[in-house]
Amino acid sequence: MTREVFLKQLPQLVKNYTPTSDVLKHISKVELLMIIGPSGVGKTSIIDRLGLKYVPSDTTRLARPEEINGLDMYFLTSYDQVIADIKAGIFVQLLVGASGDFYGTRATSYPADGWAVMPVLADVVPIFRNLGFKRTISTFITPPSYEEWMRRLGSHKLSTEQLRKRLVEAQRSHEFAIKDNQIHFILNDDLSKAVEQTKALIDGRVDAAREELAKFTAKKNLSMLIQSL
Repeated sequence: MTREVFLKQLPQLVKNYTPTSDVLKHISKVELLMIIGPSGVGKTSIIDRLGLKYVPSDTTRLARPEEINGLDMYFLTSYDQVIADIKAGIFVQLLVGASGDFYGTRATSYPADGWAVMPVLADVVPIFRNLGFKRTISTFITPPSYEEWMRRLGSHKLSTEQLRKRLVEAQRSHEFAIKDNQIHFILNDDLSKAVEQTKALIDGRVDAAREELAKFTAKKNLSMLIQSL
């Protein structure tokens, strides 16, 4: 099957998707920490230091230069197999990304029970919340300033078009997080503090002052971002 044919079929497959009862039973024992935020805010650095089971997604998009297949994500190239797996209901959830590519997570990528962590697009946060996990926490990572965020993003050496797409997605994720009253804002002005703030949430402790500062900073960053687009 060609990529073009696959991408045409994908939206309907996603729309009609239902995971199997075994998949739903599996995740009912899992507590999920969702890390939200655009490129360059430090999601990966925080995840690496949390000590939780990382859940890699499956995707049909191409790997970025810094990404490793099977570690960061599973980069799929057999479109026929992807369709067969979707029809078999083995994924927890599915998503059509901004580029039209497939994204999903397999039940086998999650632990048998306990905590797991994964970066997620803002679009799928409501879906994950309603799937039947034992518990979910959703966090939005905020850099200390717009200027620092752009500096970090610049180190990724993106093309003009790649940068534009990531900034458009950044606007969407900011707007979602600011409007959602269940989101916890994590200020990544200092990596150790950001990690500790995130770990505290798992233990049921909220640093209200840092969350308020992080949300205020996110609003400022969004305002600057909108002006730049």
